[in-house]
Amino acid sequence: MTYKDELGYVGHPELPHGYHPYLGVHPLHRDDWIAKAALAAAAVLLFPLAIAMGHVSLRRQRSGSASNRKAAIIALWLGYGMPVLVATGVAIALMVYAMIGVGVLG
Repeated sequence: MTYKDELGYVGHPELPHGYHPYLGVHPLHRDDWIAKAALAAAAVLLFPLAIAMGHVSLRRQRSGSASNRKAAIIALWLGYGMPVLVATGVAIALMVYAMIGVGVLG
């Protein structure tokens, strides 16, 4: 083990132990805003945007520049699931309405 390994050397011998010389957002949290924006898009019923941003966020998470995987997956579930649930509900309502009109249900 060398001196650099023991002290957590990050490229500057005069810097204190454990000091990270980069400024700004930590590299693992740079693209977390994408997952949050995907959740916001799903909340305001912009499902195609939520799906696209959810997939982008998952790709960023796999590449290492984001860490908010749960938010991206929730946005994808909402983006894909809510339109399916709404379409299923509308189809069932139309079938019930048609059966009432024909006289099957009353």
